[in-house]
Amino acid sequence: MNPVMSESEIELKLRLDPADLDRFRRESLIHRAKTGRAVSKNLLAVYFDTAGLDLKSRKMAFRIRQEGAERIQTVKGSAGGAGLQRRLEFNAPTSGQEPDLALISNEALRAELAALTENTPLVPVFSTDIRRTAWMLDLEGGAVELALDVGKIESEGRSVAVCEAELELKGGTPQALLAFAAELAERYTCHVGEESKAARGYALFLKSGPTSRKSKKVDLIAGDSAWVSLGRIVEEGTSQVLGNDAAILDGTDIEGVHQGRVAIRRIRAALSAFQSILPETVRKPLNKELRRQQVALGPARDWDVFLDETLQPLNARDDAPKAMSGFIDRAKAARAFSYQRAHKALRSPRYGRLQLALVRFPYLPEPAEAKGLTTGMVAQRLLDERLQAVLQAAGADPTDLPELALHALRIDIKKFRYALEFFESLYTPDEVKPWRSASKKLQECLGGLNDAVVHAGLVDAMDAPDRPVRKSVRNFIAAHNQAKVESGLGELAGKWRSFRDLTPFWR
Repeated sequence: MNPVMSESEIELKLRLDPADLDRFRRESLIHRAKTGRAVSKNLLAVYFDTAGLDLKSRKMAFRIRQEGAERIQTVKGSAGGAGLQRRLEFNAPTSGQEPDLALISNEALRAELAALTENTPLVPVFSTDIRRTAWMLDLEGGAVELALDVGKIESEGRSVAVCEAELELKGGTPQALLAFAAELAERYTCHVGEESKAARGYALFLKSGPTSRKSKKVDLIAGDSAWVSLGRIVEEGTSQVLGNDAAILDGTDIEGVHQGRVAIRRIRAALSAFQSILPETVRKPLNKELRRQQVALGPARDWDVFLDETLQPLNARDDAPKAMSGFIDRAKAARAFSYQRAHKALRSPRYGRLQLALVRFPYLPEPAEAKGLTTGMVAQRLLDERLQAVLQAAGADPTDLPELALHALRIDIKKFRYALEFFESLYTPDEVKPWRSASKKLQECLGGLNDAVVHAGLVDAMDAPDRPVRKSVRNFIAAHNQAKVESGLGELAGKWRSFRDLTPFWR
């Protein structure tokens, strides 16, 4: 039996509403582009790992799948990209039901797995039972396989449903696949799925909920095209956006909403930073939808911070008023309502279209405005512009600024910090570190002042005529906010001096 060589797999996964399945199967877009008849088959797969889940820790997956009359052993490597996943997989026909490392064509991978399993064998972890209907599509710009997967993932008596479409590039360019996906998103409620079946199976096995995802450093090169670097920044931001959706919907990790909003702000900051090379016809619509999503998540984040960082600690104090517990219950109800609104936004067709617009961004053609501009050129100019905006917003003495001006200064500091993080790989750590530290401390100080203002507004919002906030609670929270403002203003002068006195290293 000859093993099959590795394949480079480029695919996009779209989660579908089960109510749309019949209509999806009859979709004219599919039937106009298909070559030949649809092929349907049952796919029964078992996924294996060591007792210590060594493959999972290496972001690998090992399965044996029954595909009609055939049985295929597959090893998949870690995925890269945002939404549009790129990964290597090694397939081989097999007659057995147990893993056979000899069938793996890649010597290094075979040796790695042999070392991992020398003392601990591969054992079943979870299984999938999928009914797949597949069409081969002849699209302008490339050939794509569209597979509609409906079924379930099972592990130790627990199961989770699967209802998704996978588009796999078989030839041509990713743009063809993405353009077709965008057309589907105009007709159906579909969302980009970041989690593979393997990832969902492991979560089921471990009984673990989704976790938040922080931003990761983007390695840029000074001599590279500025347009290419913008694409990399947006791609990383998109990974962070998509990587927090499940945590937001699950609602058990408040960092999900926080990191989701951070991801959106970072992308918006990048679009603003590179606007000189970005056509307005691209930037404005994308920024509008990003802002809409950011606003939809805002109340949930405000209530999270108010409850976790202000109300709960205050209620633990010995001098907390008795009515504080009742007020916290009302605040929790308000937070639950804000999460409902956030979930509605995440499940909307509009958000699915935004996801695809973000996934498509790195594949857009380079505009004329970007020709000849390198990343290093843009970095120096942008850092200068962002620093100048901060200095102007701060004025002679930021401690004299009113609330609205302090809020504007905080936004400018945040934009400067994002720019610093975008381009930090172009400079040495010793150059960047003092600026990162000073800007972070300044932003946190201004953030604390802003929280006091926001939280006062939340108390006002709860003060309804038919259900007023108890005076004891209002005064207790107001005293805390006032102390926080005084403390923040007291720290602001020193943190501002530490930032202002640094010498720009990028000039």
